[in-house]
Formats: sequence, C-alpha cells, structure tokens
Amino acid sequence: MSDSLVVCEVDPELKEKLRKFRFRKETDNAAIIMKVDKDRQMVVLEEEFQNISPEELKTELPERQPRLQATADDVCRE
Repeated sequence: MSDSLVVCEVDPELKEKLRKFRFRKETDNAAIIMKVDKDRQMVVLEEEFQNISPEELKTELPERQPRLQATADDVCRE
C-alpha cells in the first residue's frame, strides 16, 4: 500500500505566492487566507492581508466555513 491518497491539489499560483510569502523581507504582520474549491478539488487563494493584527484577522475569517491560513507576525525580542 505505497500509493498515497491525494485529497486535493494546491493551485500552482498559490504555491508560488506562499513561497514568496515565506521568504518575504517585510517586518509587518501579514496573512494569506486559503480555501478548498470543492468543484476543482484544489486549495486556492481567498484573500491576502498586509499589516493586520491577529484580532483583525480573527474577525475576517468566516465562523462556519473552514479556511487555511498562513501568517507572518512581527515579533520583538529583547
């Protein structure tokens, strides 16, 4: 049973955006919100935020619809 089960694919444009997001140089808080497109069985970009607090991000997410998120937080360490 070496076959792996693929539930859905990730949109190639989203993969590139996530790669750039991961290695970004900005120091502000940012987030990428993704959702699963059931028709295409693909994870796609829903919305992108710059300079958003965790509290604001929480209000942007729908309560009853599952979403995936990638966040980058500006953490000050002393």
